[in-house]
Amino acid sequence: MRISKEPEVRKREIADTAMRIFAEKGYEATSMKDIAKAVNVVPGLCYNYFKSKYELYEYATNLYAEECIKPLVEILQNNEETLEIYLEKLSNEFIKNVGKEKYHDFFHKEGNQLFHKQLEIIMNDKLQPYIETFIVKLNQKGILQADDPTTISKFIVYGQSPIINDDSLTSEEKVDKVISIIKLLLK
Repeated sequence: MRISKEPEVRKREIADTAMRIFAEKGYEATSMKDIAKAVNVVPGLCYNYFKSKYELYEYATNLYAEECIKPLVEILQNNEETLEIYLEKLSNEFIKNVGKEKYHDFFHKEGNQLFHKQLEIIMNDKLQPYIETFIVKLNQKGILQADDPTTISKFIVYGQSPIINDDSLTSEEKVDKVISIIKLLLK
C-alpha cells in the first residue's frame, strides 16, 4: 500500500534513512536502491527528490549542519549581560550534546574522516556569519571593542575545529581550551 507524504516530509525521511544506512553499510556500499527499499518506496521516487546519491548526501549533510548549529545560534542571538554568560551557555550546550547528534555514528565512523571534514567546513561556513553578527552586537552594547569582527569571527570559527575534533581531549578540556582562546581574542 502506497503512503503519500508531503514532499518535504518525504525528502527528509529519505535523507534520514540514507544517513542511517550510510552509517551501517558505508557510503560507497550503499545504493539508491538500498535507500529506497529501506524507506519502502520505489527507487524512482528517491530520484524524484535527488539526482544522485551524492546530492542526497549533500542535502542530508547541510540539514544536519543546520541542526547542529541551531542551539548555538539561539544562544548567540540572546541578549545576555556579559560575554561570560554567553560563553558559559555555549560551553554547556556543547558538553550536553557532544556525541548525541543525529548523524554522529556516520560522521565519526572509522574511515569517514573525509565526510567529517566536509561536515566541519559546512558547519563552520554556516556558523561564521552568526559569530560575526554576535561580535558586532557586543561591540554595539559596549561589551567588546573588537576592531575587525569579520577576521576575528573567522579565526574563532575555523580555528576551534582542530581542538573540537581532537579525540585525545575530553569535552570539558576542549571547551576550556576554546574558551580560553576566545577570551584572548576578544579582550
